[in-house]
Amino acid sequence: MIETVSEFIDRCLEGSEGEASLGIRFERLAVDVFAFQYETVPLYRRLCDLRRLSPLKVTSWREVPALPADALKDDLHEGGSVGAAAAERVFLSTGTTQGSERRSRHPVSARSLELYRRSSMAHLEAMVVPDRPGPMAVLVLGPTATTHPHSSLGHMFEWAAAELGTSKSESTFDPDGRLDIDASIEWLARAAAGSRPVLLLALTSTLSAVFNELRRRRLELRLPADSRIVETGGRKGGRTLSRNGLLKAAWRFLHIPAYLCIAEYGMTELLSQFYDDALRSRWSGRLEPRSKIGPAWTRTVVVDPATLAPLAPGQRGLLRHFDLANCESVSAIQTLDAGFAVGKGFEIVGRAPDAQIRGCSQLFSVISTAQT
Repeated sequence: MIETVSEFIDRCLEGSEGEASLGIRFERLAVDVFAFQYETVPLYRRLCDLRRLSPLKVTSWREVPALPADALKDDLHEGGSVGAAAAERVFLSTGTTQGSERRSRHPVSARSLELYRRSSMAHLEAMVVPDRPGPMAVLVLGPTATTHPHSSLGHMFEWAAAELGTSKSESTFDPDGRLDIDASIEWLARAAAGSRPVLLLALTSTLSAVFNELRRRRLELRLPADSRIVETGGRKGGRTLSRNGLLKAAWRFLHIPAYLCIAEYGMTELLSQFYDDALRSRWSGRLEPRSKIGPAWTRTVVVDPATLAPLAPGQRGLLRHFDLANCESVSAIQTLDAGFAVGKGFEIVGRAPDAQIRGCSQLFSVISTAQT
């Protein structure tokens, strides 16, 4: 199955096939991937059986049963396996919502790890460097695979630095999750004196910390033209800036315009990511509201928190993702992230309050039944 998904991703990246044709292929492949996961992931199969859904009844990705993201806080794969393959790496979430003992676990085989690299890098390049600025000086204000081997984000940051960066690339984030503020600002000052564009890969919290320190020092730098920021991770405590605050600070302290500040949204449970389309839209000559866009091998639908039924564009609900790159685990993931559809993508407004997630609570109770 992973070979078939890889071939589909190749078709998407070639750009020689029309959107309608790729959409038909996606539907067929989504059903095939569901059938594969139904047979190879025991817990998922029990969930589907309890909901009386099987490959014989599902004809579209929209009908594929979604696994609650919280279910991945327990062992999804029996015997440490991923589908029919042994796990090469187990990605772990930060566990900031329910504590480190309740961290999502996503076992990934060696083949899926390589597919993750292809999926993540292809979409990152399309959304973050559509203008092809050439090799950049990269500063990582967050985890890498070296410092945090169980972080899916850390792998993505390290791959991005290797593929888009130069020998001047650096990380100022240590294995204990501490950011070296002084080293970060010294690096930025050196970069401002040069001519090579800079790519900052950062957590929202670490980027906010750098901006707050620049403000405290009354230091305003001017990074080279075409420098840009990718920030991710949400606002989970500390003195984190709002989205508008980050955009204003990026211009004031680093001279990076808003359209070159790209917010990334990803999950430990998925092997694909979503990015703001502000830069890509501008580069293609379109002016559209910001929205998060996934690669052609993903789909997202906004569902009602109580009934989990799809909502109309613009209505706020919970995000449900379908990711073909997850072919060896579970592709359909129901999140507790609140948002609404915008154009071809979506925007996030935070996490759903407990009082508004009755549908997910009921779905998770089904998972609990399936585990016993």
